[in-house]
Amino acid sequence: PLQALLCRLLSSVEPGVYPVRGNTALTILMKERLVETANVALSGTLAWPVWLRWAGMRVGRRCEISTIMEVTPELVDIADDCFFADGIYLGRPLVHRGHLVCERTTFERRTFLGNHAVIPAGARLPGDILLGVCTVAEPARIGRGTSWFGNPAFELPKRETVEADERLTFRPSPIRVVNRALWEAMRLALPVLPAMLVVFWATQLPRLAVGRSPLAFHLGVLPLAAIATGVLLCALTLATKWLLMGRMREARHMLWSCWCSRWDMLYEVWSAYARPVIECLEGTPLVAWWLRAMGARIGRRVVLGTSLAQLVDPDMLEIADDATVSCHLQLHSFEDRVLKLGRSRFGASSTVAAGALVLYGAEIGDGAHVGEQSVVMKHEQLLPGHAYAGAPTRPDR
Repeated sequence: PLQALLCRLLSSVEPGVYPVRGNTALTILMKERLVETANVALSGTLAWPVWLRWAGMRVGRRCEISTIMEVTPELVDIADDCFFADGIYLGRPLVHRGHLVCERTTFERRTFLGNHAVIPAGARLPGDILLGVCTVAEPARIGRGTSWFGNPAFELPKRETVEADERLTFRPSPIRVVNRALWEAMRLALPVLPAMLVVFWATQLPRLAVGRSPLAFHLGVLPLAAIATGVLLCALTLATKWLLMGRMREARHMLWSCWCSRWDMLYEVWSAYARPVIECLEGTPLVAWWLRAMGARIGRRVVLGTSLAQLVDPDMLEIADDATVSCHLQLHSFEDRVLKLGRSRFGASSTVAAGALVLYGAEIGDGAHVGEQSVVMKHEQLLPGHAYAGAPTRPDR
């Protein structure tokens, strides 16, 4: 709340052109940082649209907003029933020849933005549209009721849609709202355990140092304390996964179902407890062991790069022997406010390079190679022994 108040107390930014070394530019930078900081605790929750309204953004009813970046709140207008997924670059002012060009960005009803979509400042997007993952919006080409994907974007001629009861997608009953609010409130308790561990080690380490040489303490006791803490946090994450979710299977779950609330809670626990530990182990076989324990099927001699410290749908991942995987994985989608899970398979000796994105249901053939920054679309099948690149992927000589 104090961060939202600070956003309001800072001077309001109006559409216009401002020097990058002026007071307005500094105000924009501070507001962007405040929004991104509040994102950490509130992203994707019922409280997040409320916070954005307090900060000065116009947000309609029943909007679902996850992580947004590079945002000046008062320059964004969002109509009712919109859905913004993770990592949206939302209307950042254009930087050109030493100036910031600030424009108002508006969205009409039922706009869906996929992960890491890029919306330029000044965009006015019509209603009932879908922009897929990693898509750069071109407002002049986008018509009402259309779906777009890629960079440069192209219109999807046909998209899989799901008809669902609006009581489970847009207009939930009071009991479902209370259920979700309770699960989201549990996020507030997640920092308590790390804080308790800090207090515990702050009191115990001085006692353990008594009677030991500085060398033995720093090379023996301290590493063991760190390892014990990491093992405890990972064990709690592992227990949360199997107690809350069990073995996840390919399925569809409505946004306001209890299953989705539990799935979201697992994501938050993994992010708060296990991810900081697993990121320290990236590039080692321990990451493969961890993902197997969480439900993934990973073969022998697999090389796992970065971006796999957090995988919210581990049961949907299958990697055959001798594969090299260093990409981002999105083994679910929330189109039409329906969580769709699908299994993706990486064939033996295949390679998916850093920065690439693989969607659910994709199959990478044995020995196939996918270049950096590529996007493998959902249910896409890449032929064995071939090379691919691009968003979406195309054969690469």
